[in-house]
Amino acid sequence: MNQRPVFVVGAGSRSSRGGEGVPESGRIQEVTAAIAELGLHWERLPDLAALRDALEGEEKPGREPLAVFVPAGGKLLSDACLALRAHARFAQVPAFGIAANPDDLTFVDLFQSGGDDLVPPLRSSVLRRLRPLLTRAAGEPPSRRAATVIIAGSDRIWRSVLGRTFWNGGLSVRFADDPAQCVADGGAEGVRLVVVLDEEGRSTVDYVRKARAAGQTAPWIVVAPPRRLREVSAELRGIEKAAVTDAFAPPENVLFLANELGRPRGEDARASARLLFGTRVSFRVAGRETDEVGFTYNMSAGGLYVRTAAPVDPGDDVWLELWPPRSERRVRLVGRVAWRRHLGPNDFATVPAGFGVQLTDGLGGDLDRWKAGYRAYAAQILGPNTSAIPQEDACKPQR
Repeated sequence: MNQRPVFVVGAGSRSSRGGEGVPESGRIQEVTAAIAELGLHWERLPDLAALRDALEGEEKPGREPLAVFVPAGGKLLSDACLALRAHARFAQVPAFGIAANPDDLTFVDLFQSGGDDLVPPLRSSVLRRLRPLLTRAAGEPPSRRAATVIIAGSDRIWRSVLGRTFWNGGLSVRFADDPAQCVADGGAEGVRLVVVLDEEGRSTVDYVRKARAAGQTAPWIVVAPPRRLREVSAELRGIEKAAVTDAFAPPENVLFLANELGRPRGEDARASARLLFGTRVSFRVAGRETDEVGFTYNMSAGGLYVRTAAPVDPGDDVWLELWPPRSERRVRLVGRVAWRRHLGPNDFATVPAGFGVQLTDGLGGDLDRWKAGYRAYAAQILGPNTSAIPQEDACKPQR
């Protein structure tokens, strides 16, 4: 039996082994039943303080939790994720929120806090997320670490959450408290990217200018609060391979922007038909009885990428229901899974865990509605001349 415990945070009993647990109710019951079915040891932690105590006590190698489950719907979920991400040794421990009907804001709050997925309170859904963790080599790192990203900001947990995203994509990560250190180190061999948190009292863009004046060519991304986005964007205009993104968006959005800036076409990479787009999506393998829930990561006219810790197998047909951009109604779509990515480190990962779908059909004209929503969204993001956008689908492996 796998000896790594699964932490289940919430009021109730403290622990159980295998199928010997006490009866539970509601959302927690389905989680603990799935854990017991796999023969795993689980520990029920009544509150945030108990989770923090447990994390402090798990110092022996191989004794980190296999996963952490927390009910969604309150501040406990984000606080628990941040508590987990405050410890570097738990960087590869997934954090799951338990939610029957999550909305977009719940997903974004989870991702911002370093969580991995929202799980419907169904035994089958929990099993689909736990089983791959049992076969994954604990702590197995990607083989290539030639490239480095420098992440600068005074918020240590923010750095940790963002650093985990790039580590899982196969990059080495170096942290700095001050962007001045990025100017000093940005020209070092192997530095592929610099990410700086825009903070009060610092002229962040001045550091970008200093780096360019020193001859450094690595892309810089400024992560700024929404109220500063327009101002920072204007200040960066004309600086090559420099961009700003929303500090309140999921950290994987920074990874997306980094990949766009790193394309050979540089800033012209914004002409790509693959666009960031995040909204809740219900999906199921064609013919199954129940839906899973995920969150879209990007889209094109003919495909989309679904973020989930329960990815569908390549070649499977899948039914999806979601709200397209600039649309007045939800749509039901049919597609075929082209590729997938599981949780954990990956040599070439440019996306979070999930799967890419090639759209093939829709219910009652819904595929046309999806394409119309995409065109309207692309016109807003890229400008009205979208006829020149190359047809590059989100369903293709993004490497």
